[in-house]
Amino acid sequence: MAAAGLPTPTPFPYPELDKREEDHWSGAQIDDDRLRALSLGAFYSARWDAFHDALLLGPERDHPLGDRRELAIDTLTGAWGITDGTEARASMEQLLEGMHAPLYALVHPLVTASLNASERDRFGERADRHRAFLRQVASFRGIDNSEALVRDYDIWSQAIKIGFTDHLSRPLPADIHAWDLARVVAVARMSYTAGYIEADVAWDYLGRALPLAQRKYRNWRQFGDAYLTGWTYWQACEDLAELKDGGVDRRLELMRLWLRPTSPWRRIGLV
Repeated sequence: MAAAGLPTPTPFPYPELDKREEDHWSGAQIDDDRLRALSLGAFYSARWDAFHDALLLGPERDHPLGDRRELAIDTLTGAWGITDGTEARASMEQLLEGMHAPLYALVHPLVTASLNASERDRFGERADRHRAFLRQVASFRGIDNSEALVRDYDIWSQAIKIGFTDHLSRPLPADIHAWDLARVVAVARMSYTAGYIEADVAWDYLGRALPLAQRKYRNWRQFGDAYLTGWTYWQACEDLAELKDGGVDRRLELMRLWLRPTSPWRRIGLV
C-alpha cells in the first residue's frame, strides 16, 4: 500500500511493450566493454529476438525464410548490398566515419534556423540562402548530385512542420552518430553470423565503435534519442510516409530498452 500522500504504485506503464519476447541472454562470459559495445546495437538485438551478450545472432529457431545464417545473408544482401567480407568491412568503415551523421550536421541547424525565423522570412529568402549554401557545399565536397542536400533540407523541414518528428525528444539532438554506430554492431553481427568475417574482426569493429559513442553520449538515454533521430532523418529522406507509424513503434522499443529490468541498457551503463 502506498504511503500517505504518495501516489499508488502502478504496473509497468507500457503494457504493449510486453507483447514482445523477453530479452535473450546466452550467459556468455564477456567483459564489460564488450557488453557495452554489443549494447550499442541493442535495438537490433531486441527486434531480432537475439542474444544481447553474443556476436552470433542466436538463439536459433524455426523460420520460414531459413536459419539465422540464411536470414543474415538475406538481410545483408537486400538492405546493404553486402555479399562478402570485403563489402562488410567497407560498410562498417563508412558507418564509423559517419554515413548520415555528417549530412544531418549540415542540414539540421539550417532547418532549425529557418523554422525559427520570422513568419515573413520563414518560407522566403532565408530558406533560399540555405539551399544555395548547401549547393555550394555539395559542389565543394564533390557530391555528384548537387541537389541531394537541398532535397534533404526540404524534406527534413517538411517532416518537422507536419509533426512527423513528434515521437522524438526535444530539443532534437545536434548529433546522430548513434544511428551509424548502432548499425556498425548490426552489420558486424550479421556478417559474423553469415560467415563473412571472423569473430576477432567483428569484435575489432565493435571496439572501435564504443569509444566514439562514449565521447558523444553520457548515457543510453542520450544514445537512444540520437539513434532514433538518426533513423527518423534517414527514413524521412527515404520515404516520408513511413514515419507516421514507424517512429512511434521505434520509440516504444527504446522505452522497452530504457525501462525493462532485463534490458542490456539496465544491466550496464554506456560509460
